[in-house]
Amino acid sequence: MTIDNPYIKRQLMETIVLVQEEGQQLRHSGIQPGAYVRSHAVSTDKGNVIYIENEDYVIDYKSGTISRTGRSRIPDWGNHPVYGVKGFDHRDYPDYSNRGYMIYIDYDYESEDEVNDGISVLASVNTLDRLIRKLKAGQPLRYVVFGDSISTGGDASRDDFAFYSLFANDLRERYPEAELEVVNKALGGEGSTTALERLEQDVIALQPDLVSIGYGMNDQCTMGPDIRNGIPPGLFEENIRAMVQQIQRKTNADIILVTPCISNPHWKHSSGDLAIYTDILLRLSRELGTCVADVHALWIRELQAGKTHESLLLNNVNHPSDYGHALYYKAFSHLISY
Repeated sequence: MTIDNPYIKRQLMETIVLVQEEGQQLRHSGIQPGAYVRSHAVSTDKGNVIYIENEDYVIDYKSGTISRTGRSRIPDWGNHPVYGVKGFDHRDYPDYSNRGYMIYIDYDYESEDEVNDGISVLASVNTLDRLIRKLKAGQPLRYVVFGDSISTGGDASRDDFAFYSLFANDLRERYPEAELEVVNKALGGEGSTTALERLEQDVIALQPDLVSIGYGMNDQCTMGPDIRNGIPPGLFEENIRAMVQQIQRKTNADIILVTPCISNPHWKHSSGDLAIYTDILLRLSRELGTCVADVHALWIRELQAGKTHESLLLNNVNHPSDYGHALYYKAFSHLISY
């Protein structure tokens, strides 16, 4: 369908979990008839189920909510093992993810902002000027992804939906003459201290043109009753500062510091301190002249709009859904949108 009204936008692959027949808020208001609701991100995936309006779900177009019907085929998230459990430890459950409960929704909606649709929250002092010049010149470029499990693409349903792939593919479409290589050197479960130890071998030795650095999620985790943060904020700042300075001194790479999303506050190992780690990254970005992808700010906007932690986190702990990875990409995209 062609959308002629400039105020009509399209939301793709929004993720959500539904409880019984309770209404759950969709990200946008002004929803237009004709939503496409399914069990898998890609409709051709094996086992995909297409859900039918008024049979499996109901959309309240006035309030912008969606709910299951009494006879719905949509799995009831109220049956999830950790539903209603405060301070759950994922290690106590064989399957703690939301994979079997999450649904995907495409819909059109009317936005009051014809151009930005709220992206002004991402205003940044620094952009990828040097990288853009190389791309325009058609040079071969190397992008090194450095970070924890989120940067590995953790829980994206396919590699193409991981945030770094979305970003790299955007660059390729904008600058088809350039040769962009993506090298993923992220490690699941890693904090910034171990990352600093392998920086020389896994990043600097590759002489990248672009590096994204995504840490903070594991650093902030509680390690027990007496240790609030696995890597305290002061040490985290020292580690990130050292990473940036070494990359700047030994390569000609542009650097993007990636602020973390927000982990499920009901998870036992969430310290609640992610805003502190985010502030450190934002301050270091200004001080050291790097770019920043402020995922944290976008995540807060999602929660303020009524999205739930469970609808944004595929593993129900700290890994974004495909929609969450798209939010990460959105935090990157403003760096090249000029």
